[in-house]
Amino acid sequence: MKWYQPIECDNTVKNPLVCDFSNLEQLGYNRSVLKQGVFINDWKESVYFKAKKKRNEGEPDDALQNYLMLPIYSSSLIIALDKNEIKGMQYLPIKVINFNGDCLKGFCIANILNFIEAFDEEKSDFNRFSEDFPNPNVRGKIAGVKKFVLKRKNLEGYDIIRLKEYKQRFFVSQKFKDIFEENGFTGYSFIEVELE
Repeated sequence: MKWYQPIECDNTVKNPLVCDFSNLEQLGYNRSVLKQGVFINDWKESVYFKAKKKRNEGEPDDALQNYLMLPIYSSSLIIALDKNEIKGMQYLPIKVINFNGDCLKGFCIANILNFIEAFDEEKSDFNRFSEDFPNPNVRGKIAGVKKFVLKRKNLEGYDIIRLKEYKQRFFVSQKFKDIFEENGFTGYSFIEVELE
């Protein structure tokens, strides 16, 4: 099976809604918690994402464009993924508010729970933070990746994952990509990643 990196803010509607503000952190959620692969028990449904600037007003994509680059999915996309048994996500309901203040229903943050070691360090092209980097919490960790190569055997049984080694990106299976494209969903294009 092939695997892909979703490219956000691509394959969009003609005039997409872009959410440039949220109350996520005001309500006590650090956005990094949504990239840890941890189930969230105390989710507040009063979380909202909003288009504050008029230029960001438009029609929402199924993978909603947002300034935090979080996977935020429409109800139609969630229903299609559930129907096809794409597992490993906790759907956290949010309000999406357009520039005019109208609330758009049915959107959820997809909190990806499949958090696995599948990064092939030998074949991937990447760099690390130096050992004297000012932030000691990231010293020696992966700073950026030019080319991802994933370990095929570690992906078996999954359709969506985040890498333990590099939490910034997530990856999806051929099955996920097919569901997205065959149903005409918008907001992602996909780049195939190499498997070893």
